[in-house]
Amino acid sequence: LLQILSRANIDALKEELKWSPPEEFVVKAADGKTDLYGLLFKPYDFDPNKKYPVIEYIYAGPQINLWPYTFTIDAQPGMAKLAPALAQLGFIVFGVDARGTPGRGKEFQDVVYGHFGRHEIPDHVATLQQLAEKRPYMDLSRVGIYGYSWGGYFTIRAMLLAPDVYHVGIAGSPPVDAYTGATIYEPYMGLPETNKEGYEYASNARLAGNLKGKLLLVEGTSDIWFADTMKMVEALIRAGKPYDLILMPGQDH
Repeated sequence: LLQILSRANIDALKEELKWSPPEEFVVKAADGKTDLYGLLFKPYDFDPNKKYPVIEYIYAGPQINLWPYTFTIDAQPGMAKLAPALAQLGFIVFGVDARGTPGRGKEFQDVVYGHFGRHEIPDHVATLQQLAEKRPYMDLSRVGIYGYSWGGYFTIRAMLLAPDVYHVGIAGSPPVDAYTGATIYEPYMGLPETNKEGYEYASNARLAGNLKGKLLLVEGTSDIWFADTMKMVEALIRAGKPYDLILMPGQDH
């Protein structure tokens, strides 16, 4: 460092708006050894002696590293931008880039190769549990999760694979299995005819009977995943599971 040319002044941001930066955290993946990194957001009037409901934003797709380590998250994709706003409504909000996401090297990303939907939710559950161990203000009896597109898929999957952990889910434009739009999945799953077990395991429709909490599906009728959402609706109906559905006429992805 040779010289500091200027330094930003955020006193008004902190004093007038009571802003505080998100908390960076490091936890272990479900394998017990791999470090995972994420951010945790608190309400502006945070009181460590209170209990707060928890919301996770999830994407978990293998092509995007979601959580930044810069001053702002405005440049981040999708609904990650809502995380600090949700916190101001009285929630603890967190997100983590778990195994299978890019930016950490081939071995870290290859965990999901051919095994989509197998390791992601265990990593996110492990993250939530480790965060709550040291933060008694996180109320694990009130945990929600939301995501869009690939995040919608994993929102549903979290509700079905960990129904006692996640109690409310909002899934926007969710794929349901890896067969629909298979060309999107083939770089990560291989061909359906050579990885039938992997494709079958990745289906959320086959797990519909596991639903315990409240699930809202949001979908546009012109979306590429509209047929997938209807497939999930049918699976929930056949399993006798209640759900909520918002359809947006003519809306695409």
